[in-house]
Amino acid sequence: MLVPPAPQELDRAAAGTWLRWHALLSSIRTFSPSAFVRSPTVILLLAGLILPNLLSLASLASFIDVGLPPRTGCIIFYATLAICARRLPFVVTGILFVVVLGFDLIWTLALMFGLAPSELLVALNHAKRIHFFASPLYMSLIVVMLTTTLSTLYLLAQRKKLVQGNIYVLFVATLAFASLDYISNVSPHYQYGSMFGRNVPVVSAADASGFNAVAGTNGKNVILVIVESLGYLIDPGQRARVDSPLSDPRIAKKYVVTTGAATYYGSTTSGEMRELCETRSFYGDYAPKYGYSCLPELLHRRGYASMAVHSFTGSMFERNKWYPRVGFDKEVFGDQIIKQTGRMCGSAFRGACDADLGPVIAKEARQLAPPDKPRFIYWLTLNTHIPVAPGDARTNFHCEGAGNPFHQPVVCRMAELWHDFFGTVTQLALDPAVGPAEILIVGDHAPPLWSKRGRAMFAAGKVAWYRLTPRTDAAVSNPDHGASGMAYR
Repeated sequence: MLVPPAPQELDRAAAGTWLRWHALLSSIRTFSPSAFVRSPTVILLLAGLILPNLLSLASLASFIDVGLPPRTGCIIFYATLAICARRLPFVVTGILFVVVLGFDLIWTLALMFGLAPSELLVALNHAKRIHFFASPLYMSLIVVMLTTTLSTLYLLAQRKKLVQGNIYVLFVATLAFASLDYISNVSPHYQYGSMFGRNVPVVSAADASGFNAVAGTNGKNVILVIVESLGYLIDPGQRARVDSPLSDPRIAKKYVVTTGAATYYGSTTSGEMRELCETRSFYGDYAPKYGYSCLPELLHRRGYASMAVHSFTGSMFERNKWYPRVGFDKEVFGDQIIKQTGRMCGSAFRGACDADLGPVIAKEARQLAPPDKPRFIYWLTLNTHIPVAPGDARTNFHCEGAGNPFHQPVVCRMAELWHDFFGTVTQLALDPAVGPAEILIVGDHAPPLWSKRGRAMFAAGKVAWYRLTPRTDAAVSNPDHGASGMAYR
């Protein structure tokens, strides 16, 4: 049988409840944000978790479209350092922090841009040729990194405060965030760096399309174009917008166009070695020893004169040195091109405008050799290198409006430039100085976008390719491509 509580017990219970609510309300009224921020545990969390991982934290917010590869090890390293900093001299802490930060940057950028760590160090050696401060994106990232680094070092110097902080709170928060970061950011898009493809057989677009089997066998000019960041858009309607210049009736009259997707590993130079030399070896190691096996040299032995064209400086990745070693007779780089076109494009990677290169390539092709000598023209594009400068394209897809057909402005701006490029290829294919020619167009790698939604628009690990075969040879030079290729027109 239930017995009701005595009146005095009810009074004591009510008094206890009132006291608890009064204490809570008092704590709310006396809460000081500045005191909270200065609390030892908050300082420990800021120094060991929040500030060093600010961009990764931002990537967890759905309203901020930032994508980074998982940084599980780096997150744990920063937290461990904050705990150790309570007992270490600050000089030692500072040195260890710089080491962890260096590892973090190399790891993250290598996965972002598809580079092996050794290749990233080579790229950093060429960083002086890149106009980082011309890009608002890179400028913002540099400012954020410097701010968080200095702020973290300042907090790590507060040893007395760190000692008073609750390391168990930091430990639990670090494990939770590292797990959430991995679940949120793990993606197949980060699995196609050059260090992941070393034991995977090379299948180039030049082979998959049938281009290699025909190039140089019929005396026609040969053109190979590697297009910066031409990934394989998942949406066929978006692909059709990009490559619509190939639908020109004049192209259909003279060429059979086939298209497909090829697997890539690594960055731009990896794409070059894949298509020119059928290898994933580093260009600096391969070209001096085995350059004789690459396509320019093979065509040279078949009587072809060859030239390479690139809108950027020839010293970037030492192209002015290794291009001749794989068999090119002539190289035309950005400084020479700009003298002829009088226009520059790009932001961080500023050089000649790809859309202007049609007349330049045709002119250089005429001068390369006598009319009766076949030519091999290799063109590496530039302007769709991340970050893309707005306003350079001649095409207008209304990227900033509600009717943006690519949804993401950064992808739309790249699509405008790709569309311009295909227009230039159409112009070249119909120029009597060049065509009719055996033509292959292929991407080097998918766009290494900082936008998570932007990356998701492209098939992971795939680049698009297009082959233009002169009509007279189409019946014998276009094999059944199966899943990797299909007739376009």
